[in-house]
Amino acid sequence: MITRWDKWYSQDNLDEDERILAAPPSLCAENAVEELLRRGKRRVLDLGCGVGRDTFYLAKRGLQVTGVDAALNGLRAAAQVGKVHNAFVELVGADARRLPFEADAFEGVYCFGLLHEFTGERKGEDVAQVMVEIRRVLRQQGILVLAVLSGNPEEGLPAVQLFTREMFEQAIQGWQPLEIKEYNDIGCTSRPDYHIWYGLFEK
Repeated sequence: MITRWDKWYSQDNLDEDERILAAPPSLCAENAVEELLRRGKRRVLDLGCGVGRDTFYLAKRGLQVTGVDAALNGLRAAAQVGKVHNAFVELVGADARRLPFEADAFEGVYCFGLLHEFTGERKGEDVAQVMVEIRRVLRQQGILVLAVLSGNPEEGLPAVQLFTREMFEQAIQGWQPLEIKEYNDIGCTSRPDYHIWYGLFEK
């Protein structure tokens, strides 16, 4: 997973495909920022931030954002994007299964498109460990915005795991659901079949 994204965010690939850095914020981020601001949750972790496509949108809307990704090439690109946007965001290189933050460090966690990246034999354990870490770093009554690709896991897409609703609900067991829905989010792919599960949860 990490190697794949480091290659995707390599300078050669960024130079070849301008869409990577030019992609607009996701619909998920637009929904998330309204919910987080409405509930007064401003200290937010963007988990799996990549090059900051949603990270800097959240920051420019008034949130104090820390972006985390395991792909260091993505973080290097994000640092340059931040200068262009004139937006300050703390960027941290870390594995989502072992986050380098103290307990209760954040009021909100935004996690778009990370869980479906786990595809190996330990994918169930990996997803569970990420969720344990999210719970650990999120304050009581904190808000989690979680989104994953939806679909039939038997069909799949290259290098990702599609989630049924049952799989999505299993991943967030123990959380208080405020909203769960499925919709199209074509912000990063321009594909009309890019469906995601979107969930808003309270710890």
